[in-house]
Amino acid sequence: MISLDWSIIPAIFIFITTLIILNFLLFRPILSVQAEREKRTTGLLSQTRKDLDHHLSLFDQYQATIKNARMEGYRLVEKSRAEALQYRNSRLEKGRGGAEQLILEAREMIRSQVVEAKARLERDAQEIARQIASAILRRSA
Repeated sequence: MISLDWSIIPAIFIFITTLIILNFLLFRPILSVQAEREKRTTGLLSQTRKDLDHHLSLFDQYQATIKNARMEGYRLVEKSRAEALQYRNSRLEKGRGGAEQLILEAREMIRSQVVEAKARLERDAQEIARQIASAILRRSA
């Protein structure tokens, strides 16, 4: 068997002391340098991915906003076009109604003028017939 003596205690003490000193002087600085390197490489890469995802979502929102604005613009244009067409049609109907009224009034006025002209022509024809008859009768007498 292995026999243990009291000389192992200073060896354990020296080992633990060396371990503590190495922890402060070597292991912690190396671990902090590695952590800093990790933070600057893969940490920066993950932060860049997060930023890219954020900016892509903002871009998608921007595109959706533009699409909605275009659709609203098209809707307003169509509404204005429909209103203009309705206004135009109402103005045309009003103009047609006025034109038809003027045509009816003109026809009525022409009818009355025709009746008046026929009556005048009939009177004139009778007058001319009297004058002819009177002229013929005077010659024969």
